[in-house]
Amino acid sequence: MAQSTSTTKDHWSSKAYTEEVAPFVAELTTEVVSLLDPQPTDKILDIGCGDGVLTARLSQHCSSIHGIDSSENMLSSARAHHSTPNTTYTHLDATHLPLPATSTILPPQSFTKIFSNAALHWILRVPPPQRIEILKSLHNLLVPSGTFAAEFGAHGSCAEVHTALIAALVHRGVAVEMVRKACPWWFPTEEEARKLWSEAGFVVEKFQVALRQTELPQGDVGGWVRLFGNGFLELVQEKEREGVIREVVSVLESVGQVGDGSGVFRVNYIRCRILARRRGV
Repeated sequence: MAQSTSTTKDHWSSKAYTEEVAPFVAELTTEVVSLLDPQPTDKILDIGCGDGVLTARLSQHCSSIHGIDSSENMLSSARAHHSTPNTTYTHLDATHLPLPATSTILPPQSFTKIFSNAALHWILRVPPPQRIEILKSLHNLLVPSGTFAAEFGAHGSCAEVHTALIAALVHRGVAVEMVRKACPWWFPTEEEARKLWSEAGFVVEKFQVALRQTELPQGDVGGWVRLFGNGFLELVQEKEREGVIREVVSVLESVGQVGDGSGVFRVNYIRCRILARRRGV
């Protein structure tokens, strides 16, 4: 769920994420949890576990679950509010995978299943060679025939907000190329994702792409931009950031807001859901 690189400020807030901006992240998970199909004997690795809300729920259906995340702020909340006897939470940025051979944090072939919800589009926003190394390392963490179930953003996800952010920053003199480089997300096509998983050694068994129009709590587009668009906002001085947010909200008002006066605002999330199996021994 929450991912940030260790070289940047940890801007994630469990309160903002879970209570204010994105409570839907842990709630809209029926399809990906169905792909995971947790069983009582499973040992599961949860990549980008965030505040642990979903991790704790999954713990009720498996032998053990190990959640990793790059945000210590989110993990502090997970440990405080969503610890169970069979959960473990570790501060680990998945972009640092594979770990050194001497590391004992994630031993090879120690998980029957790997799970990730709403995190891989953050984690895999790295150069393509690093992207495949991350997935190869995850492949090696699975037992033979172990499975990897994940949901993440697909090509075109949140395009209306993304476009409005680019325009607002360009209006303030930021070069388009700088804005593109600051984008914190990797939203692949089905073809791109299938190719990546296959090259990392997986057999892709199921793949879905789905539009999920997602209603923001209290129609708070500004809160969404502050939390998820932080990487863009850092391109301008702090005193300019609220102006960027106001412009984005104004531009999107007639795009995503329901026209019945209710104030409801929907963002066009497009999701990839994948079930892949470890190939070989």
